[in-house]
This record gives sequence, C-alpha cells and structure tokens, in this order.
Amino acid sequence: MRCISLFLLLLACYFTVSASQQRSAASKGIEELTDIKDFKKLLRTKNNILVLFISSLKAGDTTVRIFKDAASTVRGQGTMVLVDCSGEGKKMCKKLKVSPEPITLKHYKNGEFHKDYDRKMTVQSMVSFMKDPSGDAPWEEDDTATDVKHLESPESLVRLIKKETRPLLVLFYAPWCGFCKQLKPHYADAARELKDEAVMAAIDVDRPENNVVRHQFNISAFPTLLYFKNGRMQFAYEGANKKNDLVAFMRDPSESARKEREKPKEEPWSATPSDVVHLTADDFDSFIQEEQTVLVMFYAPWCGHCKRMKPDYEKAARMMVDQKIPGKLAAVDATVEQSLAKKFKVQGYPTVKLFHEGQFKFDANVRDVERIITLMKDPTKPPPVPEEEKPWSAVPSEVIHLTTESYKQILKKKRHALVMYYAPWCGHCKNLKPHYQDAAQVFEDEPQVTFAALDCTEHGEVCKFAGVSGYPTLKYYHYYNKGQSDYNGGRTKEDLVKFMRNPPEVAKDEL
Repeated sequence: MRCISLFLLLLACYFTVSASQQRSAASKGIEELTDIKDFKKLLRTKNNILVLFISSLKAGDTTVRIFKDAASTVRGQGTMVLVDCSGEGKKMCKKLKVSPEPITLKHYKNGEFHKDYDRKMTVQSMVSFMKDPSGDAPWEEDDTATDVKHLESPESLVRLIKKETRPLLVLFYAPWCGFCKQLKPHYADAARELKDEAVMAAIDVDRPENNVVRHQFNISAFPTLLYFKNGRMQFAYEGANKKNDLVAFMRDPSESARKEREKPKEEPWSATPSDVVHLTADDFDSFIQEEQTVLVMFYAPWCGHCKRMKPDYEKAARMMVDQKIPGKLAAVDATVEQSLAKKFKVQGYPTVKLFHEGQFKFDANVRDVERIITLMKDPTKPPPVPEEEKPWSAVPSEVIHLTTESYKQILKKKRHALVMYYAPWCGHCKNLKPHYQDAAQVFEDEPQVTFAALDCTEHGEVCKFAGVSGYPTLKYYHYYNKGQSDYNGGRTKEDLVKFMRNPPEVAKDEL
C-alpha cells in the first residue's frame, strides 16, 4: 500500500513538473507538439510557423534556449513549435520524415512546408527570419560586413551623427536594390580597411520604421551615400562604388570634393535639343491649360534614375511627333523650380505626373518608351504598376536555396545533392529554372535526393571557392566532401531526373 502511495505521489509530481514545463513553454510563446493531428490543425490555423525538431532535450538544449527567447519576441507575428523526436513526438517526426542530428529547423507558410531555416542560430536572426521568412537575410547578419556599423533605427542614426568625432560615411540602401547589392561587398571591404580611421555605417531605409530617415535626408534613389563630419552632413559621395575609391575618399574627402568641383559642369538638360518641353514656374500653368494632355517628369540633375530615364523620355517625345500622337512630354528641374515641386508634393525623383484638360489626373509609373507611348495614346487611366521580379528564393518550390552560412552545413547532410550556381540576370539560368524546379518536384518524397541553388551575386566567395566561372554551373555532391563531380548533361527536366536516378559511381551503393 505504501508503495502504491509513493508511486501516486511520484506520478503527481511528474504531472506537476510537466504542467509547469508546459506553462513555462507557453509563457515563452512556444507550442510543444507530439501528435501529427495537432500539427495539421496548426497548419490550417496559422500561416507563419517555425518548427524546431530535436533528437533529445539534452542534445538540443542550447538551441532550445535560443528558440524560446526568439519566440517571446515574435509572439503575435509567428508561431514557434518544439518537437522532441526522442519522446512522444517520435511518431510525428517519422511521419514528417524528419531526423534531427541533433536539431532540424523547418518553416511552414500558409499551410505548407516553405523552406529549411538557413540563418544563424541566434535570437536576432530567428526574429528577423520570422518577421520576413521569404526575404533575404539582413545585411547585418553577413559575416563579411562586421566592420560596417549597421543602424537599426532613426534614433541610432541621430546618436551616431551627434557623437562620432571621426569621419563618417552613411550608406542609405534598400535590400531589393541591385546597385546596392553590387556596392555592399566593396563597402564592407572599405570598412574593414578603415576601421581604425573612419566609420562606415549603413541603414535600411526600406523598413517602414525608417521612413522618416528617407524623408529627412531626401533619399529618393538607391544607393545614396552621405558624408558627415562633426555632427553635420557635408556632401554626398558621388565617386565610384569600388573599395579603393571609397577608401581614398574617406582618407581625403576634401581633396575628392575639390576635384569634383573642378570637373566641367554638366550642361542642364534644358540646353540639350529634344522634343521634351522644359517648364518653369513662369510658364507651367499656361502650358498645362493650352495642351490637351501633358506628361510632366519632375527630376533632379544628380539623380541616377532620372539620367537613365532621359533617353527613353526624349525618344518617346520624338515618336509622338512622328506618329502625330496628341499631347506633350514636359520636364521640370525640381531642384530649381522648388515651388512647383512643393505644389505637386514631389518627394522623390523622377516623379511623373499626367495632366489632362488642364487638370492633374494621376501619378504615372512609366519610365520606358513603350509604357509612355501607351499612356499618351489613352491618358484616361493610369497604367498598371509593373510587378518587380521576385528573387528565386521567394518562389515556392522544392529547390533548397543555399547561403554562405548554410552551404556546407546543408550539403554535408545530403546523400545526393545537385547544386545550381546561378546569377539572377543570367538568361540561360532563367531558361533552366522551370526545368530544375520540375525535376526537384519529382523527388519531393525522396529526402535522399536534393536539388539546391546558390545565387552567386549574393554569395560570390562560395561560388569562387567552388570553382564557378560561368552561369549556370551545376555540380553534384555526395555528403559534400565524400564525392563531387561536375554535371555536364542536358538541361531538361527529364535529363536532370535521369541523372539523379543514377548519380555518379561514388554513390551507387547508397541508392
């Protein structure tokens, strides 16, 4: 009887501790699941889920602590789930074909598996990932950019400008900006060389919370680099976006500025003969009233986007004359005609506005000849905004997208992996993508076969290490360093599937 009583007491203690652990987990924003039915229910009700599978509580102890801290921060923005594959969750792990060694992190989006977690195992990285699981890793997580002073908020920017006594260069950028991506490695290299002499800072002004910075410093094009000294902005950096040029500028900005001032001044656009009508505050209203339809481009002479648009704008104006299309294309230098820019709330360059029958109608998102001509032929409605091409990693598929951090970590665990090294601008890569994705889909339920991809414009050092000299380059890996070979076969879905059904001799005994 006493044994039974002792057993009941121990059992009660077990459930008390268990309940306490569950409450502790819940208080941290984590859900602990053991049943596949509960997991499927969660997939139906939540659209942003990160699941940590662990081989045992002891083996995953460090990651679990990080996971819990991240969960408490992202509560309300995402769901964090813990599954212990050594306990009651063993059957669930088996059904999901997950074998953590010792941990596996998987993300589920809108009811379906999205991707393996491929960021750093830190609280900050997990929180950042859960806020935007389809986006690229923030620049501050790049190990090669640790000497860049990454600013998170307007407050941190103001503090740095006020307190920093050394020369300071601030890069205002947007993650999607192609020119910014090209500049980043050079900027980071310059920061590394100058770390004892100057400060190279950067702030992502595409984040909504940093919008005020964008307006305060009139950031209308990316990238924009501003030089500060003794708490004041001196001038914009307009030199080449290469490491050596940045270093030279920071070591002698006054000399660079002097040379810039000594350069022959660029002729104003209005002095260049074309069919574009250049308006001022004196003749703007009368011209708008006289013409049936006027498309007006508000620009700044130093604006790179404006310079790139000018040839198309002039060509469209010429075509309108030749084809007798009604209406006029006009331009206003907003840095000179500031009253007009203020009147029409111009906040960035170029800003294009359509006027019809003497009245402003709408802003027009047109920058190329074809869209300008289409609009002027039918000025009654704004043209649709062109969709920006999504990065391949944001397109749902069975392809695993590698990064500098996850490259070796993932490939070392893959028995048969085919990796496509590519560049987003590469035409041959674009042609191969659908075939590559279709082939990956064939092996959806075969975890031993993996199709992966690596963007060499983002992770150039890895591609260089892998010996990639052209795009696309395909390489086969067997547990990464146990076997490698180049793939030189056909580029259709059938060719890729056939190769992965019978990979190189090194792995035949594994099939």
